[in-house]
Amino acid sequence: MNKGILIGIIVGIIVIGGGLASPLFYETEINESLPTALDNIESGLTLETFSNMDDNQRQTIIEKMPEKVKDMIMEESAKITLTVSEDMDEMIKEESSNELKIIKTGTFEGLAGHQAEGIAKILEVNGESFLRFEEFDVTNGPDLRVYLTPNGDVHDGIHLDKLKGSKGNQNYSLEGIDTDVYDTVIIYCQPFGAYFGQAELN
Repeated sequence: MNKGILIGIIVGIIVIGGGLASPLFYETEINESLPTALDNIESGLTLETFSNMDDNQRQTIIEKMPEKVKDMIMEESAKITLTVSEDMDEMIKEESSNELKIIKTGTFEGLAGHQAEGIAKILEVNGESFLRFEEFDVTNGPDLRVYLTPNGDVHDGIHLDKLKGSKGNQNYSLEGIDTDVYDTVIIYCQPFGAYFGQAELN
């Protein structure tokens, strides 16, 4: 065989092989839909089941999850608005004897590129303390949680509950919590350790 032809064939094989290993080859994986990407990680996995898993279950999945899929989960979750509307009735048991005090208030602001707005209040009603959000609206995310912290760091704070809704008025019990110790409410994405919003309380 002609030496020049042989070299040409070898170069061609190298180019084709290099092309298969190039980023262009993975274009279809990068552009696949979120349901397909989740199912590829674990059969039957959906955004809803991922969001509702306990932390231990989910950690194994997160460890093998590409950053692109994490971004897709965040983007898809942000399209969903979960609205809640809680009034004060559940906090005020007997209207004739209620005494409502506002202990601290703060205004929500978004963190790390997420949007958050509204008012956070610590209220005392008939000797019981509550955290209340009013005119609240935050970018939705997978498994958002509410933390009360002394310095804005969830690792030093108390986990109150899952966020009831990404929009609307809502109440959280502070039973047994010394509210003097805490000065910042945090909205936190539990799966990815991302801060979505905060309200500093004064």
